[in-house]
Amino acid sequence: MMRSVQRILAVFESFTAERSSLTLQEIADRIELPKSTTFRIVQSLDQAGYLVRLEDQQYCLSFRFTRLAGLVKSTLGIREIARPILIELAEKTKETISLHTVSGQNRICIDAVSTDASPLRAVVQSGEQIPLLVGSGSKVLMAYMPKDEAAPFVTAVAKATKRTKADVLAEFEKVREQGYSVSHGERLLGISAISAPIKDVHEEVHYCLSLGAPTVRLQTREKELVKQVVNAAANISLQFGGRLE
Repeated sequence: MMRSVQRILAVFESFTAERSSLTLQEIADRIELPKSTTFRIVQSLDQAGYLVRLEDQQYCLSFRFTRLAGLVKSTLGIREIARPILIELAEKTKETISLHTVSGQNRICIDAVSTDASPLRAVVQSGEQIPLLVGSGSKVLMAYMPKDEAAPFVTAVAKATKRTKADVLAEFEKVREQGYSVSHGERLLGISAISAPIKDVHEEVHYCLSLGAPTVRLQTREKELVKQVVNAAANISLQFGGRLE
């Protein structure tokens, strides 16, 4: 049953803004299934009214999706979507988990969850504002900014960290390539953080998910925690309208 659902979702996800209509073969190629199997799925979705077969034998999503989209709670925001995942990640890792966005020249925490599992932990409070210069969360948010918006921040970071703009841009490129950022003691001595981007329906990044922990504890689990943070951010992205990777 789950496999069938995954295949149906894969068909829906194969359509993009750039390719809003596809041939049967193109759909099969994108979901990596035989053409015969793909035909059976597509035919069922066509009959159910979720796909439309055009005159040129290509398929596109039907207006049923417009109706369903209108049923999405209009006030459902990133905090409401992310909150359960923040709580789950905090319980799983026993570390402090937070959600951030850009506010002017600062990075602002819009939600944070921590556990009492350890007396030694990173403390982040909702509403806390931090200059958008250092730290893994700041790097993620700046790395995904449009170039014109990022330009003044690149200059400020280069000046504050005594590096060239080229070095700062190279670091941002690395963040985008690997899909996360890690910092050790950049904002607070002895505190490390891992951050990953949250993408919306337009594949834009206006929020990031962060895990903060004492450096001595994070470094021994860094690889494992990076994977958990990236996966959690991807789950939020998916519910926020982002695409399946």
